[in-house]
Order: sequence, then C-alpha cells, then structure tokens
Amino acid sequence: MRVAAAVFKRGDSGSCIRKYEEVLRECEEKAVDLVVFPALTGEVCDFEEDFIEKIRDFSLRYKDIAINPGSYFENHDGKVYHSSFVMLNGEIKLFQRQLYLARWERELGLSRDTALKIADIKGYKISIILSTDVFYPQVSRYAALKGVNLVLSPVAIKGQRNFARQIAGVWQNVQQNLFFAIESGFKGEYKGNNFYSEAAIHAPLEMTKDDDGFLAKEVDSNIIIAELNEVERQKAISKFDVIKQLNINSYKGIFR
Repeated sequence: MRVAAAVFKRGDSGSCIRKYEEVLRECEEKAVDLVVFPALTGEVCDFEEDFIEKIRDFSLRYKDIAINPGSYFENHDGKVYHSSFVMLNGEIKLFQRQLYLARWERELGLSRDTALKIADIKGYKISIILSTDVFYPQVSRYAALKGVNLVLSPVAIKGQRNFARQIAGVWQNVQQNLFFAIESGFKGEYKGNNFYSEAAIHAPLEMTKDDDGFLAKEVDSNIIIAELNEVERQKAISKFDVIKQLNINSYKGIFR
C-alpha cells in the first residue's frame, strides 16, 4: 500500500482548505492509497462547514483515497472528546476518541473514551492512536495484540522542536510492537499552548534503509510517501516476536 503523511508548517492552519486541496491533489497524482493529516486541524482551521461534512466533500472528490483528516473536538451526550476518523469514498470506516488525557487537555474539559477501535481498510488492519495516546505504551501494545499492522497517528506534541520527545512516542511504539505507523504533526499555537511535531512514516528497523526506523521523514514538501510491504514486516517479526512474550489476559479491559 502506498501511504502518505501531510506536512503542515507553522501558519498553514490559516489556509487549511487550500492546504487540504494541495495535499489531496498530490496524493491523487502520486496514486496514494491513504493519507494522514495533523491533529487539531478541525479546531485550528477555519472550516466554513461542519468538519466531518467538509472532509466528506473532499472524500467524494478524491475517491479511493482513505483520508485520516487529523482531529477535532467532538460534542457527544454532553461531553467533549478529542476525536479522529478515517473516511473513504464519503463513508467513515473507523472512528476513534482519545483514551488518555494530558493536563492541558483535562483543563479544556475533555473526556476520555475506553475502547480502541480497529477496522480493515485497503487490506490492512488499522487503528488510530491519537495525539497524547502515543505516550501510553499500553495503547500500542493492545493494538498489536489485536493484530493491527498499521497505526495512524495525528499528533500534537507540546513545546518546541524536540526530536527526542517525538521518538519517545510513535517511533518507540513501532520498534516495540513492529507495526507500521504514519505520523503527521501539528505545529502552531492553540488555546495558549505551543505545539511542534513532525511527519514521519515508521517501520521496524530491519525494513528501513538506514536501519533507523524511518521509511520517510518530513521534508520541505506537502507530503511524504512510502510503500508498505507486509511480507517484509512479517520477516522482521519472525526475528523477534515481542507479542508472543506477553500475557494477553492482562490487557483485557485495560482502558476502563
């Protein structure tokens, strides 16, 4: 599968509609199957319509591209959740609410969910590990135990550029659990907090050119692209299958 992560620079949130259009047009030109956008896009971008409906409009125009549009704050039954989804041909195929909350998220009055969702999309078993959840290893481990082989990760990491902090999230989880992951990071300010995180496409070390765990890193472009090879991933797992060492029963009901 050919996948992409959208690269947003500081200031791109002021022209989101144009940026989405540019990213999706390039994905279409380069035959991308699935693309991930940064976290908080539904909040910082000035969408004239409802976020989901605007993404549905894009999805119907750019058919056959599975779109993870980033994230937004969802109002549901009197609670507010940090939520994300995957849409394909105008239909939501996977919907996920954040499972754990950082202090700044709790201060905004957000609520947490208690279930990690999984969906089969374009031949891969996919989960969304959203923003702060990347720093809770039990989320990734649970996904791996359930057979997820591709994680989508729209993230917003507080602070200035800090590569060590970023690899403590998605990169580390990929190396411990040996799935693929697509990460797209938000750069900018929201509610008085500064964020900086980059785009990357991750794979087990043995599958990457420089043995560094990156199939693609952020560059000065709208997107980064990589080809996922499930056969090669299985070879990497065969060398050391971490999941076989775990007590699966200990993960039952872990998010409650």
